[in-house]
Amino acid sequence: MLVIQVCVGSSCFLRGSKNVIAEIENLIEHYQLDDIVTLKGNFCFERCSDGVTVKIGEKVFTKVTGESIVDLFENEVFPAIYGVK
Repeated sequence: MLVIQVCVGSSCFLRGSKNVIAEIENLIEHYQLDDIVTLKGNFCFERCSDGVTVKIGEKVFTKVTGESIVDLFENEVFPAIYGVK
């Protein structure tokens, strides 16, 4: 099971974490990964000045947007669950 965590603290929320979460939900549904990927909110990763923060497995990414999460999903989630890049 791969866990994706999105910061929902006030700074990230104001910078668009709600849009990032919505896009991740869409991607999980589109690729039918409900049984492989778990999406969770996280109150704070203590990177408030770095934009929306997302943790995929053990890797942390900053400045994530609703648009950039698609590439991040393809480049990080697929290799993590399928073992390929």
